[in-house]
Amino acid sequence: MSNLDLVTGGCGFIGRHLVENLRARGRDVRVLDLDAPHEVQPGVEYLAGSVTDVEAVRQAVRGAARVFHVAGNPELWARGADDFERANHGGAETVMRAAAEAGAGRIVLTSTHAIRVRSRGEPSEADMLGPYTRAKFRAELAARRLAAEGAPVVSVAPTMPIGPCDDNLTPPMKMIADFLNRRNPAYLDFETNLIDVREVAEGHVRAAEAGEAGRTYVLGRHNLMLSEMLKRLGAISGVPMPGRRIPYWLAWTAAAVSEASSRFTGRAPRASLEGVRLARALAPVPDDPSPELGLSEWPLDRALGDAVHWLAEAGHWPEGADRAP
Repeated sequence: MSNLDLVTGGCGFIGRHLVENLRARGRDVRVLDLDAPHEVQPGVEYLAGSVTDVEAVRQAVRGAARVFHVAGNPELWARGADDFERANHGGAETVMRAAAEAGAGRIVLTSTHAIRVRSRGEPSEADMLGPYTRAKFRAELAARRLAAEGAPVVSVAPTMPIGPCDDNLTPPMKMIADFLNRRNPAYLDFETNLIDVREVAEGHVRAAEAGEAGRTYVLGRHNLMLSEMLKRLGAISGVPMPGRRIPYWLAWTAAAVSEASSRFTGRAPRASLEGVRLARALAPVPDDPSPELGLSEWPLDRALGDAVHWLAEAGHWPEGADRAP
C-alpha cells in the first residue's frame, strides 16, 4: 500500500503545517503548488502547477494513497469576477475527481466555516454573502455529490486559523498584523472563533483517518468577541487596542467605498463587503464542533503569542522585533 500523501497548496499557511504533520508521522508527501516552498523539507516532492490544470493535477494524484486539497484563494476580495469560482470551486472539483479516478483511498477537502451563515435551515447558495463563500459552498456541494457516487471524500471547515508561518498573510493573520502596526484606529466588534493552525492541520489528518465520507467537520475552538481578542493581543504585544468601536453601518459604508476604489487601483481594499457581512451573519460555533475527531485543544494565548512572535520575526511588525514574546 502506498505511503504517499498529496497536499495541494502545501506551501501555504494550512498546507505547510499539514505537510509537517504528515512528515512527523512518517508519511511520504508530494506537494502541488503555484508557489515555490519557503523551506524545502526532506522527504517532500514539490511539483509546480495549478489545481485548475487538469494534466498537472492528474500527474500529482498519481500513486497517492490520500489527497488533501488545501489549495485555493483565501482572500475575501478578488479583482476578477471569476477568480474565486475558478480557483475555489473549479480547482477543487478537478482535484477531487482526479483523485477519485486515480483510486485514492481518502480525499480531504478544505472547506470553510464561512459558508455556515445564520439561516432558518440548511444554508443554500442564495444565503452566501459574496463570491468567496459562493465558490467554497459549491466546492463543498461537489464533495457531497462525489461521496454520494462512492468517492471517499470528507470535508473539513476551519474557522479562523492563526499561528506562525503564514507567509502570504491570510485574512485572520493580516488582521493581527494590522492591529500590531496600528493601521486601524477603530474596530467593528463581532463574535468570532479562532483555532491554532497546527490544530487545523491535525484535524485534516484525523478526518482522513476517521472521518465519514460525505460529512463536513468544522474545525473551530475558541469563541470570543473581537474586542476580547484585541485585549489579549494587547497584553501579549504591549500595543494598545483601538479606543473606538464603530457600528455595522459605518463599517459597511467604509468597505463599499474601499471596494469601489479598488476597482480602479487594482489593490485589495482595506476591508471587503463580504468580510463585513460575514462579521454579522456567521453561525455560532459549538465549543467542540467535531468531537468525533478527538482533537486536543491548543491554548488560545499560545496561538496568539506564536502569531505575534512570527509576525515580528518575519518583518510584518518591525516595531516589535525586539519586544515580541
